[in-house]
Amino acid sequence: MLLKMTAIIILLHGLIHLFGVITFWKIGFHEHYSTKVLGGALDIGERGVYVLGFAWLVATVAYTIAAYGMFANQDWWQTGLFTAATYSLVLTVLAWKDAIFGSLINLAILITLLLT
Repeated sequence: MLLKMTAIIILLHGLIHLFGVITFWKIGFHEHYSTKVLGGALDIGERGVYVLGFAWLVATVAYTIAAYGMFANQDWWQTGLFTAATYSLVLTVLAWKDAIFGSLINLAILITLLLT
């Protein structure tokens, strides 16, 4: 039961990555749109931002798959979750100003997985 409840929380965390898609594809949250990453240190341009938006979509899918694995108690769910959290951590570092809280959640997930 605890694993299924945790899977729902992981799914919600994954869906939050859609905010990155919405922002980088300029669907909404225009006040947060920028072509600069790494705290403004690197300008990746319009195309780079579009690719980054797609990368956030991939993170959503990765977390959704990991949550399914957890919910169904598949043998691979820990590997899937570790992969999703590591991938997401890279994205949250790129968008540090807006995703610092996500970085902390990803680190907590990774630490928990490493300790279990």
